[in-house]
Amino acid sequence: MIDLIVEVLGGDRFLAQDLGRAHRVYPASSADRDRFAGLLAWAALNQLLDTHRLEPPRLRLSADGATIPASEYCQRRTYRRMPPWEAPQPHLVAEQLRNGATLVLDAIEEMHPPIGAMVSTLERHLRTGVQVNAYASWTAREGFGVHWDDHDVIVLQVSGAKGWRIYGPTRPAPLYRDVEFDDTPPEHPIDEFVLQAGDALHVPRGWWHAAAVSTGQHSLHLTCGLGTHTGVDLLSWVVDELRAQPSVRADLPRRAGPDAQAVWCHEMSKLLVERLNDPSMIDAYLAARDAASGARGGFSLPHAVHERLKDDPDLLVRLVTSRAVLHRTEQTLTLEAAEPTLDTRISSDPAPGCAHLRTA
Repeated sequence: MIDLIVEVLGGDRFLAQDLGRAHRVYPASSADRDRFAGLLAWAALNQLLDTHRLEPPRLRLSADGATIPASEYCQRRTYRRMPPWEAPQPHLVAEQLRNGATLVLDAIEEMHPPIGAMVSTLERHLRTGVQVNAYASWTAREGFGVHWDDHDVIVLQVSGAKGWRIYGPTRPAPLYRDVEFDDTPPEHPIDEFVLQAGDALHVPRGWWHAAAVSTGQHSLHLTCGLGTHTGVDLLSWVVDELRAQPSVRADLPRRAGPDAQAVWCHEMSKLLVERLNDPSMIDAYLAARDAASGARGGFSLPHAVHERLKDDPDLLVRLVTSRAVLHRTEQTLTLEAAEPTLDTRISSDPAPGCAHLRTA
């Protein structure tokens, strides 16, 4: 299942032809309509809503492009040793959904292992961070209206069907922090279609779109938001790297004459040009982003409390380094930056501070 999403997108073709360039639907065959069902069944969603302390804005309801006040579907609860929270009430949530609201659950990969495993695979394939939000709706009332996102998205239709309208961009590659915003969508869509269960969709950053289910149907879909790798991101990283230079850390020559200030500007431009002329600059930036990505999960109690692991062939050890390249030989495992996390088992008595592992 976790490799299925990469396969559905066409592997490297998605990176070379689709990502950030144009919207595309990846249809499922009639035999594959349930191919995403293992990611989030309705029963699993209900269990998450029942057993997790979810409150706005992580769990929210939206209709006609506006967020519904939490007071309309939540009840405030207080505890002696925990902060009070707004607890969603099942009957009030159901009423809002019947009236056309869309339920949104942010970052569901953090609480549901099947989606977390899928995200780990996507992050290694795309070499970027991925956040998954779940959307459930029952009526033709639009939850968000015509809008654009500041990141590329991959939509996975898990259950039911949902109609989409794609309008295209009005500002190339807009950013979350930008110098201007265009709030007027195109008048007419460039494409209209219905995503059926098992279908996938890519919508580039900045492309206006809207979605709603047909009357009498239901819809459950996952939206994978992809972290950006823009020129702004790379230049910000370069500037942070240049903090190692004393001249960059020094105060600006505010009271110096024009000649001295020109010398300072030349020195700064020289440092930047030297870095940007490095042909390996983009690879170095991507490797730094890989290294900085947080591992997903990692608790291993009670074993992690002990300084030495037991010689136990049934003891499962999961390498949780995110987006890590794993080089394997018969004797060693070397982690660098970007391949699948492996399950391994202890195969002999580990020396202090290390473990001899074999692939499970």
